Amino acid sequence: MKSRELFTIHDLIASNYTIIKLASGNYLHKFTPATTATVYEFEANATPVVVEGERYNIGYTIDAKGKNIIDLSALSLTSHVNPMLSFLAAQQIAKGNYAAEKAKNDQRVTHSAKDGYYWGKKYAWRMFGTVIAKEAFFQYLDEIGHPSIPCITRDSDLPYSNDQSTAYKEDGLEEAMRNLIVSATKASAAYFKSPLYSKKFTIKGINAITDKK
Repeated sequence: MKSRELFTIHDLIASNYTIIKLASGNYLHKFTPATTATVYEFEANATPVVVEGERYNIGYTIDAKGKNIIDLSALSLTSHVNPMLSFLAAQQIAKGNYAAEKAKNDQRVTHSAKDGYYWGKKYAWRMFGTVIAKEAFFQYLDEIGHPSIPCITRDSDLPYSNDQSTAYKEDGLEEAMRNLIVSATKASAAYFKSPLYSKKFTIKGINAITDKK
């Protein structure tokens, strides 16, 4: 999974792509979205990586000079997304993080449920929903009436923080996400739709899966 310090953008249409040779021997690749002047860049060899007019999911960091630096491992064409492969990859990554995320959930999330294990919102998404955007995950669970309960979350860095939130029952979460992905069909070049969910949504390519947002 990509770093949580990685910012992500979905369905960016690449425009104004340039490749400039640097004194170091590397090449600086730059492009902007079709709708803004924001510049994204990365260093690589002279081979073109981006195709103008194509839609991409990107991951990037902001360096000390304020430049948006693309992480090439988090650059993927939206048109090449295989929903089920992305879902399986996200679940495999989550299973590798299960112990650490459960420890955080146990420490920071308090609720009164007695009928099974419940995950706070952030941890539920990290464990079961990173193949889609965070807000889409929560809205989908609300629409299908997945079992949830009010909870209190605490920030370990702020001892007196007590935030009202929602926790979701673990039982059925993976199945709910699998049902969404299996039922998803293309709505446009970048978006999917499902009879289980009222809104269009993006499904991330494997390289773009991150628990940042």
